[in-house]
Amino acid sequence: MTGAPTRPISVPGYLVLGALTMITPLATNLFVPALPAIAAAFGSTPADAQLTVSATLIGIALGQLIIGSISDRLGRRMPALIGTGAFVVLSLLCAVAPTLPILVGLRFLEGFAGASGVVLARASIRDRTSGRSAAQALSRLLVVAAIAPVIGPFLGALVLQAIDWHGVFVVLACMGAIAFGLSLRWFPETWHRRTVDEAKRAQESLARQELVRDPRFWAMVGVTALLGLISFSWLSTGSFFLTQQYGVGAVEYSIILGLSSAAFLVSAWINSRAVIVIGPVRALVRGLVIVSAAAVVLVLGTLAHWPLPVVAGSAIVSVGAFGGMIANAQAIAMDRHGNAAGTASAFLGSSQFLLGALVPPVVTAAFGATWAMGATMLVGAMGALLLTLGVSRQRAR
Repeated sequence: MTGAPTRPISVPGYLVLGALTMITPLATNLFVPALPAIAAAFGSTPADAQLTVSATLIGIALGQLIIGSISDRLGRRMPALIGTGAFVVLSLLCAVAPTLPILVGLRFLEGFAGASGVVLARASIRDRTSGRSAAQALSRLLVVAAIAPVIGPFLGALVLQAIDWHGVFVVLACMGAIAFGLSLRWFPETWHRRTVDEAKRAQESLARQELVRDPRFWAMVGVTALLGLISFSWLSTGSFFLTQQYGVGAVEYSIILGLSSAAFLVSAWINSRAVIVIGPVRALVRGLVIVSAAAVVLVLGTLAHWPLPVVAGSAIVSVGAFGGMIANAQAIAMDRHGNAAGTASAFLGSSQFLLGALVPPVVTAAFGATWAMGATMLVGAMGALLLTLGVSRQRAR
């Protein structure tokens, strides 16, 4: 059985799920304004400094794969508490890292621990809801979680003005401690194993096999990964692109990044209402058309050296518009796989972060920051749209 009973999630429930989901965007958005300062502090190149972001994303990707699968056996609550607690400790260790290679290693572990929040929050929602209700709940969760990308860049810039990049990790530790406290108080166990006998284990194995053989699931994994490519290309390359091409400073960049996060929040809120009316597949197609169109404008603006408001505005629309689209793709992917929600959530999340971690640094090293951002965002948008149209046509047949 893959269905899930629809149980309303309370306001404290959304707050704790949002706090858990905030950990990973905070680990990137709060940190990104400090990339130029870190490169200068360690005497490294922009590409070397980007490794601190890539290491975090790889850690988040692998952490979701492992923790999500474990949660299908051990439950959601305990892995969430252990992961958020470890995130706090590792953030403090990052603050005192003496060299860039050590910082890169600690960032990987920090991302691995922080992955517990996002993968288990998503699985917890699937434990309680399904179908359009799940898509709506995931969109509402994104509205709460989008607060982190909105305040993260501003907070990061303020910390850099007041102290230096070390203080960014202290702030991350404090945010992780808040998520841990909220989880301890309000995050319930939502995955209840009915039996522990051989029949139950066989059922779980069958559920995972069905997941692996489902082409629609893998299509949505691809959509999620390509959407992640858009987001993390913007996060890891945008600061260098805007600094080198338009002379944008840390404060100005944090404002632009905050606007893109605000657009993400608005998109998620609109989608949470629209998806109940038109369904997640149609909502996903419509949203990806907007994302792709904005990415085309971004590439043309980069080639023609259009003014900053046009280029930054197209990036904000492209990054912001996919806010609800992530929720739709995840809901479509997990709808048939309630008995393997943790594993499904792990594949969805890890693909998103892994592709976002690997591709932007490679493209930046090969072509430079000027071309990397717009090109990767356009490829991600068009690829996601084509995959979704294929799923839509299959459903129509």
